[in-house]
Amino acid sequence: MSKISKFLGNVVGGIFGSEGDMKDYKHAARLFTDDFMALAPKVEFLYHVYFDINKAAARSPGAGVGWAKSEPNIEVGMLVKQCNIPGVQVSTETKNQYGKKTNIQTQIQYTPVNITFHDDNTNLISSMWQQYFKNYYADSNYPDELARQPTYNGKTVNGGGQRAAAASQTQSLRQGKYSFGYDSFTSGHFFNKISIYQLSRHRFYEYTLINPIIQSWQGPNLNSASSNPAENQMILIYEGIKYAEGRVDRNNPDGFAQLHYDSSPSPLSIMGGGSASLFGSTGVLAGGLDVFGDLMDPNVRSNPLALLGTAIKAKNTYENAKKLTKEGIKNEVTSIATGAITNTIEDTVRIAGLNKSDQTRATQTETVETDAIGFDDGDVTPYTYYEDGDAIFAAAEAGQIDDGEQVIFTNVLGQQEIATVSRNSDGYWGYTVDPNQQNATPVTN
Repeated sequence: MSKISKFLGNVVGGIFGSEGDMKDYKHAARLFTDDFMALAPKVEFLYHVYFDINKAAARSPGAGVGWAKSEPNIEVGMLVKQCNIPGVQVSTETKNQYGKKTNIQTQIQYTPVNITFHDDNTNLISSMWQQYFKNYYADSNYPDELARQPTYNGKTVNGGGQRAAAASQTQSLRQGKYSFGYDSFTSGHFFNKISIYQLSRHRFYEYTLINPIIQSWQGPNLNSASSNPAENQMILIYEGIKYAEGRVDRNNPDGFAQLHYDSSPSPLSIMGGGSASLFGSTGVLAGGLDVFGDLMDPNVRSNPLALLGTAIKAKNTYENAKKLTKEGIKNEVTSIATGAITNTIEDTVRIAGLNKSDQTRATQTETVETDAIGFDDGDVTPYTYYEDGDAIFAAAEAGQIDDGEQVIFTNVLGQQEIATVSRNSDGYWGYTVDPNQQNATPVTN
């Protein structure tokens, strides 16, 4: 009983005070939780992509009127299923400087960016590729004329008759209003820019591709035996990267929270009302800290709409604070303390390889003289029982077993054996098992 009391005392002392040895690894816990989880890893699914499409380029022959508006630019980015952040590869050379190896940088190469799109039902993504292709290449702009194009396409043809007529038609097609192959419809780029934003803790980190062009486009795979969503694959190359960061707000970054976005605050959030509790992510303490953080942020203080939101959160926090009662606070503190003790005990037991929720009794860590082992001649000799060999060593080191004492333990096969514990000249403990008693039957007093 004294050992259990000491164990619980260590648990409570480790949680609520500086005493006790039952504590967590603070260096691991605080690394990711300090400063509102400032060093916690970001998650992959929090991102936003914006395509700034040249409206003049999107009005190439055959373009729909929708591309003249801003909505397609935003919706194209919202249909990005997966993308990677642009990277840089630095080319280096190693020179011999008077016998010393010296590394020098020669140039940089921007690694291509791979983007995967959902293939939507309105063909928005496919339409974007068609407009891109028509802007740079004339083949699909004049398919009928392309089909009638003569095989020979020289500038001048000498001779008469049919050859001269073919040459005349060729010159007419080439020098008239029709041209084929690479023939940009506009002087500018189709994409003014493409920006990829990584989101975290109400802030964005911007990677803008400068002068991006499509290096590869792959339409969806079709398979009658599959019901997986269709995808479009695009590979971009570019001439540079712009890095920036800022605070997330409506339309900041570009196109964010403009279309198909639920701007109603959750009723579980402080902005949506919060809860009449002292603790918790929507409690009074969290609400007060949130309001205080907004007031300390210069971006909030300079934005009237943001200040209005802060005022709403302050009002909700104040109203919830008025609903607090002594009994409610007492119950919260009791619940938190009980949960902390329970979780700590379960974690400690789990570390030792014991899960109390799955076992009806804990493994004995001290000796119990209630087990005995019987022999064929009818004699019954009491022995001290240990769970395994490790428990024998621990008891011997603790002075609970004498040199030459015989004990009972369970081997790896689940069989109970008699072992003689001894200490060698170097002070190390060990035990030997009598093979003739390996299958002895235990007798309980």
